[in-house]
Amino acid sequence: MADNEAQTESSRGNRAAVIAVIVIVLVVVTVVVIQMIQKAPMAGAGGPGGSGGPPQMPPAAVIVAPVKKELTQEQASVTGTLRALSKSDVAAQEAGAVASVLVDEGDEVSQKAPLAHLDDRRLKAQLVEAKANVTAAESLQEQRKAELQRSEIDLKMKSDLAPTKAVSKSDVLDAEKALHVAELQLKAASDGVTEAKSRADLLAIKLNDLEVKAPVAGVVIARHVEPGEWVAAGAPVATIVTIDPVEAWLRIPARYLGRTGSESKTFKVSPSATGKAFSPTKVTRVPEVDGRSQLFNLVATLSNPDRELTPGESVTGIVPIGQPADYLRIPLNAVVHSPQGTMIHVVQAPEGEGLPTGRPVPVQISFERDGSAFIAAQEAGFSENDQVIVEGNQRLMPGQSLMIKSPDQQGGPPAP
Repeated sequence: MADNEAQTESSRGNRAAVIAVIVIVLVVVTVVVIQMIQKAPMAGAGGPGGSGGPPQMPPAAVIVAPVKKELTQEQASVTGTLRALSKSDVAAQEAGAVASVLVDEGDEVSQKAPLAHLDDRRLKAQLVEAKANVTAAESLQEQRKAELQRSEIDLKMKSDLAPTKAVSKSDVLDAEKALHVAELQLKAASDGVTEAKSRADLLAIKLNDLEVKAPVAGVVIARHVEPGEWVAAGAPVATIVTIDPVEAWLRIPARYLGRTGSESKTFKVSPSATGKAFSPTKVTRVPEVDGRSQLFNLVATLSNPDRELTPGESVTGIVPIGQPADYLRIPLNAVVHSPQGTMIHVVQAPEGEGLPTGRPVPVQISFERDGSAFIAAQEAGFSENDQVIVEGNQRLMPGQSLMIKSPDQQGGPPAP
């Protein structure tokens, strides 16, 4: 029983010691806080603002970049595909059996190069017959000419003798009739010569058409016949696409109608496979807007002497918009978007001694490109070679002084 009372008395003593320590700590903390509160206004009173003035804001550490002036224009990045200037399904003009095919897929051919030969034996035989008919018709024509000459002489002789009554009037009339018949027979013979020659010429054309030729220079992308097959007139023998030049069909948003430039050096077309930029030799706008997509086509003609461009390939086009004008170029990091609007902070030199400050200037961005914002130079509110804040501008207070650092001290903003 005595031991229990001793333990209880000891526990009470420990609790009292802990409470005493806590009270002492609270008293010390309270004293320290009161002293800090009392010292705070004294530090403000001793500053440059004078006794009783508001506390001064420390300078803001910022990084700046110069404003540059450029003669440029807006650009639109669009997509499209390459198309052949011409794609031809070369057809046989005559029916016949295929004797030989002279090209394979992928072969490059020149204009009028032979692609295939059809069996020509029948036409050659018909042409020989037609030439013989021409000879016979020409011989008949010469005979008719001689008969006409004889009839003319006979009529003249009888006409001269008629006044002397050496020949009768009936003989003269018969001579006139014979001359008229001879003239008609000569005309028929001449027409026969023309017909025979025309028939021979037609067979010669048909014979020549048995050799199927390329209408344009290009590359064979498909052959449709094999030796021994029979092809009808008009059936395709091979398909050829032109490869120089090619056309890039670019899809442009309708909002750029009437504003796309064609002569600018900034107009570039790049294949997706290589990324190499090509400048078009001619640009044509297709005057039709798709009702669903609200896109229209711009056709850029590209020279392809080295065969670097292939029809069907996807491309990216950099299309100039509007006319070149003077713009002020600033880094996008300099632009601050706030409830008050879009603005930048231009470094303003102090009137006397002291640090520079940041002057907020509202801006209207014309377009953005390559990490820079372009603002029309006229009435921009700032000018070329001004300094704009590109880092530290998000929390900048009005009238706050600036401590300008070099980009090396904090990694630096992207170069404008």
